Amino acid sequence: ETFALEADDVVFAVGATALNAIVRNTPLLSRYPQYRKFANLRGTSVLATRVYLDQTIDTAFSANACWGFDKGIGMTVFDITKLHSADGLGGNTSKEVVSSLVGVEGSVMEVDYYACDALNVMDDQSILTKVKNDLDTIYGPSCINAKVTDAAIIRLPQAVNWYFPGSYASMPDAHSSKTFDGIPNLYFAGDIVRSRHGSWSQEKAFVTGMEAANIILGR
Repeated sequence: ETFALEADDVVFAVGATALNAIVRNTPLLSRYPQYRKFANLRGTSVLATRVYLDQTIDTAFSANACWGFDKGIGMTVFDITKLHSADGLGGNTSKEVVSSLVGVEGSVMEVDYYACDALNVMDDQSILTKVKNDLDTIYGPSCINAKVTDAAIIRLPQAVNWYFPGSYASMPDAHSSKTFDGIPNLYFAGDIVRSRHGSWSQEKAFVTGMEAANIILGR
């Protein structure tokens, strides 16, 4: 069953993997060279994990980039307990309690892995064991002595934009048809959009969304 939905303007607020799939399955878009380039874009996989520990871990920083545990796989480690505190450092200088995590014994740690298809096929218990071992290696005795009381695991295959050498040429502008032959009422927003703003990730998605809206409104 097919149906038509009329619209004055269309904004694709999607990532690289979705743009790739859209252009491959939309004959109208594939007629235009600038949109066919989206077939060159691709994503990379993420494994997002969160562990609840029964002891407070001594972490110097609330957000950390890590590497060296698995060849070709990147990591980030976040101390969620600190991030939810009033000052972002684990303190509570506000009269109001910012989070139920503040002032409570224990730590909530998020460990995310990138370009990690080989990890995503592991079962939950094996992943949890790996996460705890990696945290133990990073933080030492304060983490080794802590026990995991709860955990969450989310596998995200091909879910994050992969910015490989040469990919910039295939990325869309907010309004591609301004500079190339294309569909005049088609716009793009998201981290994959080319922009001179200098932002990244969620901030860039917000900025390019505002940019697309302003173009549509003629601002």
